[in-house]
Amino acid sequence: MADGCFLLKKYWLLAISYQPLAKKMLNIFNDIKNTIIITVGNDFRSDDGVGPYIYRRVMFKNGDCPKRSGWTVPLFKHCHYIINAGINPENIIDDVINLRPKKIIIIDCADFKGKPGEIKIIPEDAIPETSISTHTIPMPVITQILKNDTGAEIYYLGIQPKNIELGEGLSKEVKKSADSLCRDITSLL
Repeated sequence: MADGCFLLKKYWLLAISYQPLAKKMLNIFNDIKNTIIITVGNDFRSDDGVGPYIYRRVMFKNGDCPKRSGWTVPLFKHCHYIINAGINPENIIDDVINLRPKKIIIIDCADFKGKPGEIKIIPEDAIPETSISTHTIPMPVITQILKNDTGAEIYYLGIQPKNIELGEGLSKEVKKSADSLCRDITSLL
């Protein structure tokens, strides 16, 4: 399963199901200024496309937002930004650093051996330094650069995939969780 998403090196996780996650999300978003959401994934690997799917759903819900640089789009008036990094999160490092966020939330599919569609807040030390994935540079390397250059708190939201084989579209379970997460994100913004 690690071919399209990151496989956790540990299975120690902070949230055990989607319902408690909604409350934990409030804590993540408690300071609404200067928060950046980065979505990661590959639309052509089924559930690995959950990050870009969330990006599109949040953007559609928020209407016609003007583009800023690259994939960066401001959300509302609260200095929130959402960036779709796709399969190359290393390409958005400069954009994120230039925005000087206080918090960064990375949304990606993650194989933590949960139920398909399950969402977890994943500690940084549970993300492998090297991984077999669609990302060119491992996420811990990217987040270390971002943390060093911005001082931001970084959170990973991992969504357990059902299928990451070549193909378009999300499984029913992952789509349901992604849609719920989109509603929560837009309600918190």
